Amino acid sequence: MGRRASWRVTIVDVAHAAGVSVSTVSRVLREHVDVQAETRARVQAAINELDYRPSPIARALVSGETRLLALLVSDITNPFYPQLAKSIEHEAVGTGHTVVICNTGDQVAETSRHLTRLLGQGLDGVIHAAVGLDEAAVLSLLGDYRRVVFTNRQPMSTSVSYVVSDNFGGAAELTRHLLSSGHRRIGFICGPSYARNATERLRGFTHAMGEVADAEGAVAQGEFSKNSGERAVTKWLDESRGLTAIIAINDAVALGAMEVLIQRGLRMPTDMALAGFDGTEVAASPVMSLTSVDQHIEEIGRQAVRVLLKQLGSEKYVPTQEVLPTRLLLRDSTEGPGRLGRGPGRA
Repeated sequence: MGRRASWRVTIVDVAHAAGVSVSTVSRVLREHVDVQAETRARVQAAINELDYRPSPIARALVSGETRLLALLVSDITNPFYPQLAKSIEHEAVGTGHTVVICNTGDQVAETSRHLTRLLGQGLDGVIHAAVGLDEAAVLSLLGDYRRVVFTNRQPMSTSVSYVVSDNFGGAAELTRHLLSSGHRRIGFICGPSYARNATERLRGFTHAMGEVADAEGAVAQGEFSKNSGERAVTKWLDESRGLTAIIAINDAVALGAMEVLIQRGLRMPTDMALAGFDGTEVAASPVMSLTSVDQHIEEIGRQAVRVLLKQLGSEKYVPTQEVLPTRLLLRDSTEGPGRLGRGPGRA
């Protein structure tokens, strides 16, 4: 038969070489059971001899799916997102899917631009992990709730699927831990008010603080960025607010807060206890050793992919709505090396 360059070989060439129809080759490629063993072996021999590689585009035309997924994130520099993306990609690759990461900057126009382009390329589904200003645009562009799963925060719509962590419960547990350690003046660095995960964490903090009569909280409005931590802590220290502990909306914000505390010569936790939220790998490093609320990022990613693929393969849509419990990871930034020792932390 003679080997040809693989980029020039088509399914028609394979059919001619094997002496079968194009549809028979297609059924072999899709592993249909209605092909006789002898015919299947002849087709497979032709595929091997010609070094045929099925075109993704042609395969999509036959199957009606491209196996292309999109992951929408707010800011890929936030340590939470690379960890989530790694988990999602690992799960998706195992099922033959490709994941395209779209950094939206929480701009509706950016989300629309990404999705419009990808839908033109046959996008199958979306995992939405951004903050949420673009929720209505995403649902409108996709036109089918089966094609999207929200993660990182609960969507406003009650008719769509999501896999998130217990933001309220995690923040409340962390706050209660600091209160039980004797802290009464605790600062909380917020995220944006339009982000539901941020408002849920603030609500958990406020609820726990309200359980202790002499507890007094200070709240600083911010974003999910390191700069927010720097600004809030600088302002509090300049105002001599008398805080003994600070909770950051996420680990990235906590990093900014930590840098300011170190620059001011303050020790953690002796002079100021500090905690974050997310449970990112960077927070667990011996250098940072940050107490944090573990969202189980890897599990969120795996579950989001599984839910999305189940929906895409189903005729009947029933939304899956999962809230995963969080876990408090105690480390040196609140406990001190004398109590816990340096290390990745403990529950």
